[in-house]
Amino acid sequence: MPAKQLCEKCRSSGWPPTRHSPPLSEEFPSHGDWLLKLIDLVWRTPDGTRLNLDEYQRHLIRHVLEVYPADHARAGRLRYRQVVISLARQNGKSVIGSIFALYGLLREAGALVIGIASSSEQARIIYKRLMAAIDGDKRLRRRFARLTDTRGISSHDGGVYEIKPSKSAAVQGLDVSVGLADELHILPAALWTDMVNGSRARRNGIVIGYTTAGNDESELLLRLYEDTEDPNIGERFGYFIWEAPEVRVPDDRHTRRHYILEANPAAADGRLDAEDILDDIETMPEHEIVRYVFNRFGASSSTFITAAVWQRVRRPAGSKFPRHLPAWISIDRTPEWSWASIVASVQDDDGIIWTEVVASLERPDVDMLERVAHDLGTNYGPAGFIMDALSLGELADRLKGKGYNVIKGTLGHATNAATRFYARIATRTLQHAGDALLDVQIPRAVRKDVGESFRISRKDSSVEVDTTIATAYGVLAAETSTRHAEVQVF
Repeated sequence: MPAKQLCEKCRSSGWPPTRHSPPLSEEFPSHGDWLLKLIDLVWRTPDGTRLNLDEYQRHLIRHVLEVYPADHARAGRLRYRQVVISLARQNGKSVIGSIFALYGLLREAGALVIGIASSSEQARIIYKRLMAAIDGDKRLRRRFARLTDTRGISSHDGGVYEIKPSKSAAVQGLDVSVGLADELHILPAALWTDMVNGSRARRNGIVIGYTTAGNDESELLLRLYEDTEDPNIGERFGYFIWEAPEVRVPDDRHTRRHYILEANPAAADGRLDAEDILDDIETMPEHEIVRYVFNRFGASSSTFITAAVWQRVRRPAGSKFPRHLPAWISIDRTPEWSWASIVASVQDDDGIIWTEVVASLERPDVDMLERVAHDLGTNYGPAGFIMDALSLGELADRLKGKGYNVIKGTLGHATNAATRFYARIATRTLQHAGDALLDVQIPRAVRKDVGESFRISRKDSSVEVDTTIATAYGVLAAETSTRHAEVQVF
């Protein structure tokens, strides 16, 4: 059913944004007019079909590339020197970025287009999209002298598109024609300033940043958001922000849908299915929904799981851990070696993960943990052991030397474990034994953002969380590996 038939306040189109800088006039001129005509003519997707831009993307490109009218002192020049674009994930930011990169290369001879993100992999998403578009049309290919994966895209008239590391020194002293900054919520503030300063030497120099909302540690994005509220910021700073009306997750599906349409213009335009998004967020932590789906700022840390939610997945009275199945044994310790927890986890034939605490050891050492682990190996016939590589690396090596299957957890495992553990609880596809240690630790455990994901934080939690972390690792291993000790790729 169309959004406008569901409620009067629901969006029926992805334009305009929730908050945005208005054009200087209703019928404003824009470099976007010739750029969009070009895109419609030459841009093809990897399967060879014509790129079909969302309506909101077409409006956004025109507004970002607004130029001063003929009767203005700056006639014909770009209005904006800085632009901030903020919207929820999966709404086509990388397509927009690659189009702005092509714009920068074609607009003038000798252009320097710089792409920056928090990681080279992220920056290369836009870079590769542009390479594919150029390579897919012979008319575009004739304009360029070189297309390489690592050394930039060069045009015959001296234009260059390069990816730079997310460090301020990487762009200092460069005369930037178009600067493209992805993930503003985790970029250094000085980097943005250096790109803006570098673009000053160009008549139409512009720096465009696109992002999803950040948290209380997002210094640059917080500053740029404050600039959107500054009446004295001037007409050369542009902002286009799609966001939900409030920093909360409504209880009813109808209001959630409205919030999704406010923050996701591709859903309002119909390319994304709002109903699919509604289904997807059922398994997401609330802070992730707020940031990544509703595009609102959230705290960098908060309660991992409430006591009430945890108790919903307590296994029924009388049910028993499926000991006939080979379980994963996960081990974690406190930083001071005051306690260690050992947890057994297994996934049954119905896809339910069973977990229970099998040991809590006071003042352990590696020898004690090795003995207990070996005894458990005899009793459980485990699929394997999983533990943190830094805190229990010696134990992992000893067990591996005895012939056991062992996973040595990294930071990637820790974030993946926290995400999967939460999702299992949210979907009620986990059953725990009601162990007293977890009943104490779980509601006091704190999640901490790590880039685009999160982990369970020992430092920020109000109690020791060794049992919680061991359980999360066990869930990860049980869910992502086969039953008979053959570990899959995480």
